[in-house]
Amino acid sequence: MSTADNLEKGYSIASWKYDPWSPEGRERYETALKEFSILLNHPWFEDILEKNKVSILDIGAGKGIGGIALAKALKETNDVNEVKLTMIDLRDTALKDALRFAKEEEIHSAKVHKLDATKAHTLGKFDIVLMYGAILVHFNSWNLMRLFSSATQALEEKGVIIVEEMDRTHILFTRGYSSILVEKADPRDLSISVHADYDIINGSYIRNFIRLRQWDIVSLPLNFRSISTIASILWLFVKNIDIAPTFKPQIYFILGKTPRKKILPIDLEKDPEVVLRKTLWQPSYIHSN
Repeated sequence: MSTADNLEKGYSIASWKYDPWSPEGRERYETALKEFSILLNHPWFEDILEKNKVSILDIGAGKGIGGIALAKALKETNDVNEVKLTMIDLRDTALKDALRFAKEEEIHSAKVHKLDATKAHTLGKFDIVLMYGAILVHFNSWNLMRLFSSATQALEEKGVIIVEEMDRTHILFTRGYSSILVEKADPRDLSISVHADYDIINGSYIRNFIRLRQWDIVSLPLNFRSISTIASILWLFVKNIDIAPTFKPQIYFILGKTPRKKILPIDLEKDPEVVLRKTLWQPSYIHSN
């Protein structure tokens, strides 16, 4: 199965709240509207809000909750006449739903592209680049560098990148890592996730998502990081970083401004040796024992 197919299947089994027509998804959207209305008061958005037209690139948009909420907040709480929203994702069904949701919320300029997030820079320059929700959990340590390089390359010189993320490392240390989790408790769609392996080279925890009645299974690599780790990696690609709270505990906005454009996507196209080899280097003394 392709990455897109695996993600599609995983999202259908797991309890991730990204559907804007579900009660949980709608609540998440309404919360996002309020959060973005407040966040846009940050001084880094002053230059952007002076423009009549503002462009947004929503990377890993899913069904559009984050990008559409930001676009609507710009139109409703500021003097922006036109908001151009571009949403990218690997999943066709998610993008189709994102366009439908954008139309319902009267963001008529919305466009979608089926595109690898690490190729975001190929779409041009934007005033705001957004990553909202659990997008970073799907990027291993090497691909996170590629993602940030591409995303910041897509920024206008006075643009701002917004990353909404959870402090997953802190949660793991305080709550622990569950080998087995109930994803959906409804007996008609009972599903669980089970720890399967750890990939030390990529830094990924391999987790099996299982729909029990149909015995439908998909394995997804998941990646857990602290807010400071994400912010400091992003700092390699932008000159300034700020962090703001959201309404939700342990979830924050990481803001980046002024792209450095020193580490370009082309510089990161080739994997390093250890990733290409897919195994650790084995010194001779290990074999001799």
